[in-house]
Amino acid sequence: MKKYKKILYIFLIVVVFILGIFLYTTISKGNNEDEKEKTLAEVEYLEKKIVTLLNELNNIESRNYNLSVSEISKENSSQAGQNSSGQESKISEENENQGESSENSQEEGQESSTNSNTSSGEEEKNEEYTLKETGVLTNNDAINWEHLKTEVENLYSPVPTITLDLYSLDIAREDVLGFNQELDNLTTAVKSENKENTLGSLSNLYGYIPKFADKVADDVTYKVIIETKNNLFKGYSKLDSKNWVEISNDIKQAIDVYSNRLVNTNTDSNKQYVINKIYIMLNELQNAVSMQDESIFLIKYKNILEEMNNL
Repeated sequence: MKKYKKILYIFLIVVVFILGIFLYTTISKGNNEDEKEKTLAEVEYLEKKIVTLLNELNNIESRNYNLSVSEISKENSSQAGQNSSGQESKISEENENQGESSENSQEEGQESSTNSNTSSGEEEKNEEYTLKETGVLTNNDAINWEHLKTEVENLYSPVPTITLDLYSLDIAREDVLGFNQELDNLTTAVKSENKENTLGSLSNLYGYIPKFADKVADDVTYKVIIETKNNLFKGYSKLDSKNWVEISNDIKQAIDVYSNRLVNTNTDSNKQYVINKIYIMLNELQNAVSMQDESIFLIKYKNILEEMNNL
């Protein structure tokens, strides 16, 4: 009898031990998944921010219209004020003809004066909003360096937290430190308002995104798009130097990465349509490189990025 009790105790201890390991593994896996998901969101934030900065250096925007704000001239405001005064005068005369009391007239006069003052104050700050059509061929705006400097400086705030999260997922230390060092290089380039160096530094900074995404993302399509963009930006960053041979090599590399891992994959028909469309557009971009035409390159580059957002 004692022998059976001893066996039962041992069996219970083993069961409790196994359950303990199972619960610990499940909880740890859940925490790791939450941490991985959080870090992926941070990597996506960095990716989008770098892409925006790259495009701003050539005033490239995904939408075809910009909201333009301009102040209405004082002359127009003055004319509007005169028309308003004439209308108020007419109303006052009609009220007198209708035999309203002098007390009411006084109150209305005070109210009219208040409205007139308020109206004048508003007119001084009056702004006109118009939609301005934008495009690569029609855009002659200068680079907004002040905005770029602010955006780059703002990147320093989330980077320490992102660094810790990347470390926690065992991402190579040299890659994390390399990203942080390249951010310093970017700051130096933006501070000196050197477009070519800024483009180069942003491209180098983006080069770390595929390394991070490979560790934190499970979506194969997303990782291929990131890697394709990386080669695309390498070529884009060299446009000002007119190094068309290197640009051609970068675009060829982008096509190879994309075609080897995405084209002719087993996926739904709608997604496969977009995948094949982007493949054609990448090859068309290579034709622009052959022509050595910067404007045509930028038009096709912009359209490719917009189409990639549909995947």
